[in-house]
Amino acid sequence: MILVRHVDNTKLTPPQQWTDRAAKELEKLHEDAVDADKKFLFSEMWREDAIRDRLIALMDKCWYCETSFVRSPYHVDHYRPKSAVAGEAKHRGYWWLAYDPANYRLSCHHCNSGGARYGNQSAGLGKGARFPLLGQRAPEGGSLDRELPVLLDPVASEDAELVGFDRQGFARRRPEQPYSGHEVAQDLCRVDETIRMLALNSDLLTEGRSTLIGSVIELVQLYLIRRDDAVVAQYARKQIDSLTQTTAEWSAAAASAERLALLAHDRSGDDAPPAGETEANAAEGADGGTEPQTATADGHRVDLRTLVAALPPAAFSAGGIALTGRGKRGPAKATLLEDGRIMCFRQPMNTPTSAARMAAGDDTVDGWAFWSLTVDGKARTLADLRDTLIAQRG
Repeated sequence: MILVRHVDNTKLTPPQQWTDRAAKELEKLHEDAVDADKKFLFSEMWREDAIRDRLIALMDKCWYCETSFVRSPYHVDHYRPKSAVAGEAKHRGYWWLAYDPANYRLSCHHCNSGGARYGNQSAGLGKGARFPLLGQRAPEGGSLDRELPVLLDPVASEDAELVGFDRQGFARRRPEQPYSGHEVAQDLCRVDETIRMLALNSDLLTEGRSTLIGSVIELVQLYLIRRDDAVVAQYARKQIDSLTQTTAEWSAAAASAERLALLAHDRSGDDAPPAGETEANAAEGADGGTEPQTATADGHRVDLRTLVAALPPAAFSAGGIALTGRGKRGPAKATLLEDGRIMCFRQPMNTPTSAARMAAGDDTVDGWAFWSLTVDGKARTLADLRDTLIAQRG
C-alpha cells in the first residue's frame, strides 16, 4: 500500500528539438568542466513549456507535498542540484544532470525555495541546493548507482511506501517500515529529514490534510453504515473516489484515511466503531504501531522508543520530559513524549537528530549529543543515556 503518491517518470520524453538543444548545452558544460575554477553558465531550458508541460501531465501538483498549483508558480526542481551542494563548498553540483529530464521534479515554491511556517516560526529555506547522502558522493560526472540520498524521491516507489499520515494531518514515518542499516549507522531517519527540509508538516499542510482526513473518514463511515441505501452509498463512494484520485490535492493522505477507516471497521466487526472509540481514533490506532517489545537499544539507535521504554513512567507524569540544547540560534527547548517522539515547534519528530536540526537551524547537528535531560538531578545527553542502556544490556 503506497501512502505517498509515486510519480512514474520513466516515459517522460521531451520533444526532439529540445533534446538536441540540450545536448549542445551539455557539451558546453563538459568543455567548461575542464577548468575547475570556471563557473558554469546554464541555459534554463527546464523552464520551457516544452518540458514543463510534460512534467505537469505526469502529475499536476507538487510532487513533494501534493499541494495544487492554484496561485503559486510551478518550479522545475533538480532533484540532484545542478550548480552547488549545500554544505560542500568545493562541490560544483551535478552539472552533468542539468539537462536530464529524469532529474526534474515538479515542485511548489515552499518545497523548493522555502517560505512555509510553523505558527510564527519560519520553517526554513526549502530544498534548494540541499542534497545530503547516507554514504559517499559520486565523483563529478560519475555514476550515481551507489549514492544513497537522504531526501525521499517522489519518483522512487520504494520511498513512497515509507510515509503515512496521522489523524491530525502530520506526515510521518510508517512505524512498520524498518530503518535501513545506513540510517541506523548515521542515527537519522530519511522520512524525518525530508519532512524537516521540505516543511511537509507546516501549518498550511497539516491543517488542510486534517480537514481532508476527517471528511474521508466521515464519508467511509457513511458508506459503510448506509450501504443498503443505494443513493447514499453511491454518493459517498463518488465523493471518496474524487478525494483519493491521484490528481486530487493531498490524495495520499485521503487514501491513507480511507484505508485506515476500513481497517478500523473490519476490526470492530460492526457497522459502527466500538463503544467509546470514534472511527477516527480506531483508524489512527490501526496504523499507529509501536516498536516491538523485543527491540534492543543497539538495534534501534535512530529513534527513542527503546530508550523511553527503559525510563520510569512517572518521568512522563507532566506530559513529557523537558529537553534542552544550544545551537546557532541560541538555547533550544523541546519535549520528549512517552511514545518516543520529540515535540519541537509543535512538530512531532521521530528522531533526536531531526528535532535538533529543526531547533538549531543547522543541517549538521547530531541530536543525540545536542539534547540533554535531567535524570536523578543530573543533566545527561541522550547519547549518554543510550550508551549506558546498551552497556547494561550487553
